[in-house]
Amino acid sequence: MKTIFNKQKRSVAGVLIALTALTTALTGCQKDFELDLPLAVSARELSLTKDAGSTHVLVYSNGDWTARFTRPVKWASLNKLQGYGNNEIVFTYSANYGISRKIGVVFEKGSLADTVMFSQAGTITDASLSFSKPAVTLLMSRSQIFTPINTNLRYCIDDLEATVTYYDSDGLPNDPVTVLTRAEAEEGGEGGEEGGDEQQAQPVDPWISNVSVTYKGITFDVTDNDTGFARIADLTLFIEDAKGEITKSVLTVTQGIDKPALKLDSNAETYEGYAQDCVVPATLNNLVPYSDQIGYDVAYDVPVAEEAEWILKPAITDEGLTFSLARNEGSEPRTATIRLSFTDEQGNFVSASCKITQKPYPTATDFATVRALAPGEITLQQYIEGYVVSDPDSKNIVSSPQTSQFFFDRGENDRTAYIESLDGKWGFCLKFASSEDNTPARFSKVRLSLNGATLEKKNSPECYTITGLTAANILETSTPDEFKIPVKTKTIDQLTDDDIFTLVSVTGLEIMCKDGAYTNCTDGYSFKDNINPIGTATAPRWDVAPLMCYDNTGRTIYMLTNTAAPWRRFSSGRDLEFNSVVPQGSGTFRGIVVADDVAPIRFGDLGRYQLRAMTAEEIALTDEPFSKTVVEWNWNDRKIDLIPEIGEGEINKYGATQAAASDFNNVVCSGKGGHASAEQKGLVVNGAIMFTQQWWDFDADEGKYFDISFSTQGISGSNMIFGIVWGHGSMSNTTLSGPAHWNLLYSVDGGQTFQAVPDCPIIKKRSITWWTTTSQDSTPGFTEHLRKLPADCFGREKVVLRLQVADKVTDIAPGTSASTYLTNLGIEKGTLSPSVAAGNSQARIGTITVRYN
Repeated sequence: MKTIFNKQKRSVAGVLIALTALTTALTGCQKDFELDLPLAVSARELSLTKDAGSTHVLVYSNGDWTARFTRPVKWASLNKLQGYGNNEIVFTYSANYGISRKIGVVFEKGSLADTVMFSQAGTITDASLSFSKPAVTLLMSRSQIFTPINTNLRYCIDDLEATVTYYDSDGLPNDPVTVLTRAEAEEGGEGGEEGGDEQQAQPVDPWISNVSVTYKGITFDVTDNDTGFARIADLTLFIEDAKGEITKSVLTVTQGIDKPALKLDSNAETYEGYAQDCVVPATLNNLVPYSDQIGYDVAYDVPVAEEAEWILKPAITDEGLTFSLARNEGSEPRTATIRLSFTDEQGNFVSASCKITQKPYPTATDFATVRALAPGEITLQQYIEGYVVSDPDSKNIVSSPQTSQFFFDRGENDRTAYIESLDGKWGFCLKFASSEDNTPARFSKVRLSLNGATLEKKNSPECYTITGLTAANILETSTPDEFKIPVKTKTIDQLTDDDIFTLVSVTGLEIMCKDGAYTNCTDGYSFKDNINPIGTATAPRWDVAPLMCYDNTGRTIYMLTNTAAPWRRFSSGRDLEFNSVVPQGSGTFRGIVVADDVAPIRFGDLGRYQLRAMTAEEIALTDEPFSKTVVEWNWNDRKIDLIPEIGEGEINKYGATQAAASDFNNVVCSGKGGHASAEQKGLVVNGAIMFTQQWWDFDADEGKYFDISFSTQGISGSNMIFGIVWGHGSMSNTTLSGPAHWNLLYSVDGGQTFQAVPDCPIIKKRSITWWTTTSQDSTPGFTEHLRKLPADCFGREKVVLRLQVADKVTDIAPGTSASTYLTNLGIEKGTLSPSVAAGNSQARIGTITVRYN
């Protein structure tokens, strides 16, 4: 109230100064003086806070005066309505939980008047007011209509006003007619004169009257429509705040010449036994505005107690007859008939009925029973109960299936969910008909009816998918509670087929390539979207990428990340000169275990299981790394040399030609990758090395090789691994003839003798996606490989690792087309020959690393 009193003081001070000056002047003239002010007030505008309170207004007069509000209000009062001479009144007001409001107090003395306006701030600063539907169509009969409104103005409903604008037969609007007002028009102004424009005569007879409003809706009457044609009016509901800003909503009212009509599509319906909302569509239905006047009668075949009704809230809506069913806890079906009846004010009668049968609530079955079923349509009339461990809002649930040569169905992700048993032992992959059906929130407990669904089984690894689900299969869902989810903590070697499609915390993991993103592939070939603005809108080649993790025993598991996942790369910045996206330490990966069939097509063998994170935060590799690096080449310095970035070591390429190549580990989709200006679309220019030569010695009929040497003297440990990230072909179908199969040999005597690394499968190298007619099994980036080295590599003055071409297998450009892309594959389909140019037989390497723990 500080501002209010300051205004009053300034006003009063002005009056007193004027009086003092006048008195002094008259006294100086030695004349008698009598103060005579017919009517004045201390202030004409006062601002009030939203809280309850009171304030004073000073009145100056030389006679009797009266006070009154400009209109009736409930939120303010005066301590007196009349007075004599100089006096004051107290204006008391309640707290304002609505929008700002304004009221005037008129002071009168005979024909003189003065007005003080009080403006009070409101709790609501953004008013909301709308009809639940913008239009309503009525029958020809007179009636009283209720139409719901949506508003946050519950505490200022009394301030709402309404007008009706009638349209003539030519569709032209007449002048608005006021049908609801706060009170008489506000009086005010310094002169205090009353008056206003008179209501204009209407060419159209008014047919809407008795308008009233509550916070739930507006009620009005309409007369019989005996014009012979439909008539239209706009009912406008509005409110004005203290600043004169108006919030309004318009309801278009059409009154036709129809009589009531109601016909349901069906007179009998059968429903499952779970609680649900139901709809019986209507063939004829013009009774929606009269839903509150329709007679609803539910006749149960087996009488029920008053509070045991199982058909609830029947209503006629735009959809038809709607109602809710309670769960049928009994063992037998139950039946009842819903009867509807309506009579308008002219006596026209209409009725309809529908017999409702509800089956018993299904009984529970367990995951083991469903897994034991034969694949195909599920005939069990039962449900399973489990926890949803996927997130319907995540874009990293499942790989997008390739549906044509250059297209992936990203909608599959939004239609897929994973549910695990209450004990966390088993899981199912769920496929819904649409993303709108896939509604269960993550960590909610769900009862899922199996009725009408189909079971699919994959034999190796053994896992199960339930398809053909809709929202109707979701019987019940609970409030999500993450702390009720079973905690499954395992190492890589402890994972089994039973863990597929369940949430597992896999411990002791570390990412092998820490100098890039979660998707180290060329984004020029992925979808163009808000995450990747430099992708392709018409011909994407990939939509998911793997990233290798390993543990302190040398076991590996890949995480899978979709290109639609917003955290896969940074959205701005540059490349590896600045940062890395992925965690640098070790720790626990909390993810859903999957057995993916899509990613291996492009990236080769990704192991029996993979992991999918719903959020980046679940990749919690925040502990110190468990591994130490002996030596590593990653070419992040962009130098075309063979000097390691970490540690000491040598690469002997023998007769191969050495040149720069691009890596795919840019941390920004649209980063410059070390290039001066050009967008690199996920690539890092000069971030890799390339060796080229004719890699097969046709005279000796053996493969050529290159060596990596380093010292492990003084180093001891329990595990040593070798990792390589590589590929061949430079996104051109003329450079695919690199060797596909390589053996890993080792020497601990300085290179005098070599032997095969034990338990070491062939290391494969794949060609990189190219521009046109690309084979769908070509790779949009390098592939990662890790091999465990023997224990006798520790404590050696010089260890030499040799990568030697194992055979003459190479890749081809199969010339695929829209009709042959599934069968015309290129990886490992070719044979090295003497005619292959050395420059077209490439080994492109992004990282070579040796680590131990």
